[in-house]
Amino acid sequence: MLQFSTVRVVMRVVFDIGGSVLVPEDPDIEFIRALSYELIKISEDHEVAVVVGGGKVSRKYIKAAKTFTPNETFKDYIGIHITRANAMLLIAALGEKAYPFVIQDFRKAWEVIQLKKIPIMGGTHPGHTTDAVAALLAEYLQADLLVVVTNVDGVYDSDPRKNPNAKKLERITPEQLVEIAMEAESKAGGSGVVDALAAKFIQRGRIRTYIVGKRDAYHLFDVVRGKHHGTVVEP
Repeated sequence: MLQFSTVRVVMRVVFDIGGSVLVPEDPDIEFIRALSYELIKISEDHEVAVVVGGGKVSRKYIKAAKTFTPNETFKDYIGIHITRANAMLLIAALGEKAYPFVIQDFRKAWEVIQLKKIPIMGGTHPGHTTDAVAALLAEYLQADLLVVVTNVDGVYDSDPRKNPNAKKLERITPEQLVEIAMEAESKAGGSGVVDALAAKFIQRGRIRTYIVGKRDAYHLFDVVRGKHHGTVVEP
């Protein structure tokens, strides 16, 4: 009699959770609870690391700081503190599954993964967005997948918030992502779902990336399996 064994494939996945998704105006308790449930479920089969952004709260503090100082690096540090506060909120929701302190170093994140805990990061140093931090973390950990959760449900050929005829791109290359991100940043007041520096790190690291919206984030377990409505960045 032939016997078949099921081999479980363990992936290492980095999640980049936008601050505006986690804390749109006030902390979205329902979403944070659902997100933590999904992350814990995924961590039962895979290795998980998370980077959390600052969102609107961070931008409000930075805008206020402009009244008092022109120092851009100082303002970056304010944003970093906000991202870490958001990270602590997710740590609280994850309970014992998460490492109890915000991780500030990629090497420490690797150590925490070896402890079978989920490392949660915010910003690390001035000049880098949390998107860039997540891409660097994925590169350092040699992650199999980077999942970017943003307030836009994928990458479009133009800004869907301004152009109702914008077309979602279901599958693109890292090179296309860099081009789209740089074009978005070149426009006055423009911003893309992923900033240009993060896109360049994704390109450099040849990192398979899913860019999804908040609706998909309620079902991250399915997202990791490739079931989502976002954009796949395929090296």
